[in-house]
Amino acid sequence: MRLIILLIFLTMNTFMSAQDNKFSAIVIDYGYHIPSGEISNTFGNNSSVGINFIKAKSNNIFYGIKANYLFGENINDSSVFNNISTESGFVIDGTGSFSNIILLEQGFSSHAYIGYSFHNKKNTDQGLYISSGIGFLQHKIFIDTKNQYIPQLDTQYKKGYDQLTNGLSTQINLDYIFMGKNSNLQFYTGVEYTLGFTKNKRKYSLSNMQNTSEKLRYDQLLGFKIGLIIPISRKNTEEFHYF
Repeated sequence: MRLIILLIFLTMNTFMSAQDNKFSAIVIDYGYHIPSGEISNTFGNNSSVGINFIKAKSNNIFYGIKANYLFGENINDSSVFNNISTESGFVIDGTGSFSNIILLEQGFSSHAYIGYSFHNKKNTDQGLYISSGIGFLQHKIFIDTKNQYIPQLDTQYKKGYDQLTNGLSTQINLDYIFMGKNSNLQFYTGVEYTLGFTKNKRKYSLSNMQNTSEKLRYDQLLGFKIGLIIPISRKNTEEFHYF
C-alpha cells in the first residue's frame, strides 16, 4: 500500500513538473472526527494530529502527501471482554484482584492527493482548496493493562481483542487557507471525508470466540481540521517578496 501511494505521488510530480512552482509547504494540523458506518460500532468521536507536504503550481493545481495519527477515548463496543469478565464487568488479574484496564482508540491514515485552488485575490495563496486522494486507513483498540499481571491479556492474547482493522481508503478535502498581515504566516481550516474499505486483520476474535468476518467494511470519518502552514519555498512576484 505504501508503494502504491509513493507511485501515485511520483506520477503526479512528473505530470506537474512542466508548470512553475508557486509554493511548497509543510502543514501541521489537528482534526476532530465523527465516525459512521461499521467503525462507529467500535469507536466514538476521535482526534488526530498530522503532518502534510503540499506543493502548489502556478496553474492553481496542487498535490501532496499526508499522514495522520488517530486517537480517542470513546469505545462504543462494551462486549470486548465479555468472556473474561465478572457479572459486574471486571476482569480479574493474576493475583485475584479487580484489574484496571484502559481501552483507547489508536490508528493512522496516509493519503496522496491532488486538487485545485480558487483565489479571491491575485498573487496570494489565500483561497479555497478542493482535493481528493487515495491511501490507507488503520485502527484498533489499544488495551492498556498498566503493567498489571493479567495472564488472559498478555501480549499475544491482546491481539484476539484489539480488532485490528485496515485497508484502502479514499478522501475528499475542502479547505480554506488564510493569510496573516505577514504573508509568511498562514493557517487553514477545513472539512474532510474519509471512506475506508477495510477488513479485520485478526483471524480469530476472543471476544466472541469465533473466526472474524472476511466481509469488507465501509468505515467513514467526517473530520474538522485546523492547521499551521510553514512555507518551504515560494515563487517571487512583483507585488510580494518572501525570504
